[in-house]
Amino acid sequence: MSANFDPDITLMFIAPSGQGISRNNLRVCLEKQFNRKQLPPQFESAIDSVWKSRTASNTTLWNGTKFRIDSVIFQDTICTFNLGITCYKDFIGTNWSPNAKLYRELGVSEHNNSQVFMSDALGVGSLVQTADNFGIFLRRSLNCAEASGLLDIPGGHPEPQEIVGKIEADQIALESIAPQAVVDEIYNSTLREICDAVNIPPSCLTDPVLLGIARNTTSSGRPSAEFFVRCSLTSVEIQTRYSTGDHPEADESTGIKFIKITDILQLKSQSDIWNDLAPSAKGCVELFTLHNS
Repeated sequence: MSANFDPDITLMFIAPSGQGISRNNLRVCLEKQFNRKQLPPQFESAIDSVWKSRTASNTTLWNGTKFRIDSVIFQDTICTFNLGITCYKDFIGTNWSPNAKLYRELGVSEHNNSQVFMSDALGVGSLVQTADNFGIFLRRSLNCAEASGLLDIPGGHPEPQEIVGKIEADQIALESIAPQAVVDEIYNSTLREICDAVNIPPSCLTDPVLLGIARNTTSSGRPSAEFFVRCSLTSVEIQTRYSTGDHPEADESTGIKFIKITDILQLKSQSDIWNDLAPSAKGCVELFTLHNS
């Protein structure tokens, strides 16, 4: 489904309007068939070259394992993510490759699926509503690999290593991973990113509610599960905590901005702010707006 107002995003999945999907209503299916397919050899070998080039110019990058989302099934009140395993190197070497357009065209011609060769590492993000009804946005550092310098929501990735430890993607036995552990990591990583990026204590946050999944077309359809979270602190209290600069991901942003929730619902009409948003923030705002329209 396309978001007809902005070419940076499409919507892969929209949760039931006004309801969202709680932790108890999410399931995952982990199978190797949901891993990306190998590219033809001449293109597969280029992934290492792209990775070496990117890490040479940005030494903060590291090759962690990630979950790859293939598809979503929604039936009755239950949402199921079909997941495989990928890694950040493959994400940079496919979704961010100079040949990404070609890889997607090959996917369509050979498998009728533009994403079949793409890493499509699953991201998470959240619109956090403060006690005084503001949404939280962060100005991304220029050192960030994606959307540097843009306003974004707190976000990151659910991490397989939180479940299986630091092992290579091709060494992970999907059948050995408890599906509920992955569900919990998806929701817990959303909360962890808020805590680490904004310096908000976990006790001040509600459990995330899934709004849907948005694809970032500037990174060849990279998917991000977008959530809504309430915070019991006011914007002033959060500003004070953020400004201490002693939180784990303080170096990933250079400032914090609060936007009234009522204004967020009209944000698409405010081009100066909208054009300053990272694609992940645009996707989350679009899903939040749909849920509150």
